[in-house]
Amino acid sequence: MKDYVHFCVNDFVMDAYFQDWVKNPTPDSDAFWRAWMAAHPQKVAEIEEARYILKQLTFPKHRLSEAEVAGLWTRIRTVPVHHTTRATQRFLRWGVAAAVILVGAVVYALTSPAELVTYETAFGQTRSITLPDGSSVTLNANSKLSYRDNWGNAPIREVRLYGEAYFSVTHKEDDQPFVVRTDDGVAVEVLGTTFDVYHRTQETKVLLSSGKIRLSLPSANNEKIIMQPGELVEYRSNQVSRKNVNAQNYVAWTESRLVLDHTSLREMVKMLYDNYGLLVEVSSPELLDQTVSGSMPTAGEDELILQIAKAFQLKAERSGSKVILHE
Repeated sequence: MKDYVHFCVNDFVMDAYFQDWVKNPTPDSDAFWRAWMAAHPQKVAEIEEARYILKQLTFPKHRLSEAEVAGLWTRIRTVPVHHTTRATQRFLRWGVAAAVILVGAVVYALTSPAELVTYETAFGQTRSITLPDGSSVTLNANSKLSYRDNWGNAPIREVRLYGEAYFSVTHKEDDQPFVVRTDDGVAVEVLGTTFDVYHRTQETKVLLSSGKIRLSLPSANNEKIIMQPGELVEYRSNQVSRKNVNAQNYVAWTESRLVLDHTSLREMVKMLYDNYGLLVEVSSPELLDQTVSGSMPTAGEDELILQIAKAFQLKAERSGSKVILHE
């Protein structure tokens, strides 16, 4: 059986076993998918979205030509809005939105299966990436970004992230959404903006630098947060915190420097492990709660270790991937 944990909405739509379950469920397939959703509650929203798309589709017997597809899009975009009641206007807007999703899904389903494109960085390495739509991504150390190379035909532009990345997203004329997903079920949806996403183990942080994004969290009521520039949202162990911060401090790593603002040694120890694979020990647990402010370059592991030790007035000893900090 396939590893469905890493599937996105488009992957579920194109999967034959998933399609059979939606269109012609059997006791075995129904038992499998319901057990799988119970074991992976963070994927339920994506599965429901994929089911909805499949249930709306009646696949034609012939492949749509480019002219036919273009004509459908033109008609959808030019639907006239007459003087109507608010309820009717809402109905029309939802109808148009559903048509857009349907056309995008049909076009996607009639094309060849998309290839998975993956970018990874090693410890201590950052990488600049240009996505198919012209959006740019700076991938932080020890991180992974992947997407399906079918954005021209898919209803959404979707990437998956582990680690940390800074995004500058290009707005599309057809308002094609851009979504960043993490393995803990967090989804960041944007139309055109700059933001930072951090996701490792059981923690996800989203920082908005400019524009506006909608953040979906894997809670029972499918909580959604509309973020404003300068906001930081942290999601950990089903707990959410939200605060205003200096965005430049949090994305200084894209310029190969760290900005510390009452930053604790505990946070620095975690950063050295996440980004450089270094295991740091301290001679006294009390040292972990000390904080400092300032800035330092991140070029070179040894230099960074010395800078951190100096900032906290400590001495550092390194042996391979192990570092000891002591007074």
